[in-house]
Amino acid sequence: MSDLQARPLGELIQIRKGKKPASVSPRQQNEAQRPYLLIDSFGGNYKSFTDDTSCPYAKADETLLVWDGERCGLTSTGHEGYIGSTLSAICTTNENLEPNYLFHFLVSKQKEIRNSAEGTGVPHVSRRSLEDLEIVIPPLPEQKKIAEILSGIDRVIYSTSTARDRLFLLKKSLCLKLLATESKQCRQSKFSDVCIKIQDGTHFSPQSKDGNCLYITSKNIRPGRLDLSSINWISTEEHNTIYKRCQVQKGDILLTKDGANTGNACLNTLEEEFSLLSSVAFLRPNPSYCDANYMLQWIMSVAFQNEIQQEMSGNAISRLTLTKINNLSISLPPLEKQKEIAETLLSIDNQCKSYESKIDSFQMLKQAISADLLSGRKRVSI
Repeated sequence: MSDLQARPLGELIQIRKGKKPASVSPRQQNEAQRPYLLIDSFGGNYKSFTDDTSCPYAKADETLLVWDGERCGLTSTGHEGYIGSTLSAICTTNENLEPNYLFHFLVSKQKEIRNSAEGTGVPHVSRRSLEDLEIVIPPLPEQKKIAEILSGIDRVIYSTSTARDRLFLLKKSLCLKLLATESKQCRQSKFSDVCIKIQDGTHFSPQSKDGNCLYITSKNIRPGRLDLSSINWISTEEHNTIYKRCQVQKGDILLTKDGANTGNACLNTLEEEFSLLSSVAFLRPNPSYCDANYMLQWIMSVAFQNEIQQEMSGNAISRLTLTKINNLSISLPPLEKQKEIAETLLSIDNQCKSYESKIDSFQMLKQAISADLLSGRKRVSI
């Protein structure tokens, strides 16, 4: 007889929805006040405190679940305080269900919980769908061992993410120092003066999505990299018509000019031709005056991103026109100095990418292990 049980989650848990307190303080003012837990608290950063005992209270071993909003289904644990109005606290009511095992089960079901969310305006977790989730329950010692394995992977992901974030802050500081120095010492040049070509893509709605020609949108442009995890295809006929207008080359800088991610930029690293939507512009620096990697670092710098935001301020729609892009400015030291600065900053970028790759690998490993251990397909020896 198997020692595994499978039961509906609703039979084993209690759900306590948070609420907004009567008052909050930006710092703890007395011993009665405790953290007011919001989504921002998931990183361990507590910005608000309250002593309103009418709010539900969460203990550190309970799971906090984002109940309302676009991030519904997101989970965290290890927090103690009063529960915010967009969160719920979930605790076990059965002595045979270990709290940390429950947490990892809910983490594994995050996508499913989010996909079953209700509401046409602000989505919220479906209590019925949550309670109908079937959880496999091995003996308590095995639950604790599984939770220990998965928490160990989480700690590795966290430490790797922390190392990446430190590098990112180092680059941000170094970038500010290097580029600010050049800004003071060198004259400002317009992009139009140092680029051979500045052009945006074409307005079009693909008629065919099963072709063999690639097209790029603003969603594919990430800070410093071209993201092809979501690939778009059009027919050869459409591509031939569109490509005549903007013939992007390898090494050109791609810059998003429309939407929420306006200002994202990366180098085109593709050998093959592709079509470009109007939400993206491309810049081709003149190699005699401007190093492409230097220009890319300049575009990604905080100071330049602030300049972009100022250019768009007052607009109902976030948009960079070609005229505005042409008139944006850059400080250019001698070409060799540009390459030296770009090489220094790129080396940090590459280290950050290495950490990102490790984080992705650990997350995939955890996902695979979670699927096996939490379903009972694989058992752990105690």
